Amino acid sequence: MCRVAPPALMLVLSIGCGPSGEPFPRDYETRWREARTPCVLSHDHELRYVRVFADDAALDPYVTGAGAFPPGATLLKAEYDDPECTELLSYVLMEKLEPGASPPGEHDWTWRRFDPDRTEVDDPRFIPSTCIDCHDYHCREAPYGNDYTCTPGAPEPDPR
Repeated sequence: MCRVAPPALMLVLSIGCGPSGEPFPRDYETRWREARTPCVLSHDHELRYVRVFADDAALDPYVTGAGAFPPGATLLKAEYDDPECTELLSYVLMEKLEPGASPPGEHDWTWRRFDPDRTEVDDPRFIPSTCIDCHDYHCREAPYGNDYTCTPGAPEPDPR
């Protein structure tokens, strides 16, 4: 008997598996566009210095803060320990999913962290819950962000 996995399961299993089977291209710095001011201190990402890269599908909605992110749109944040962004600490990756493809409360995004060697960090105490909580508060919608992405130049929301 041959069994076929449901389409939703196949989508989850294939997330981040591009042609090379890697979660993001090794040449992301040249293949994707740097989508905000290079090497800035991020108060949201453990006070690390960050560089944000966007693939072609994510670039316009991220930079303009308007418009929908199509399924497959991907943002990569490289996190560094120094203001020159030479000491890589980790990566965080968001990939937009088809509507309804993620568990409730994950807003149709994947939320993943990788070490400098690109090995996925699996820590269910924090990932994805901490990512989602922060993005839900800081950048759910205009003018603070766009579809749970913290867009460049967006103001901070008032404390709750």
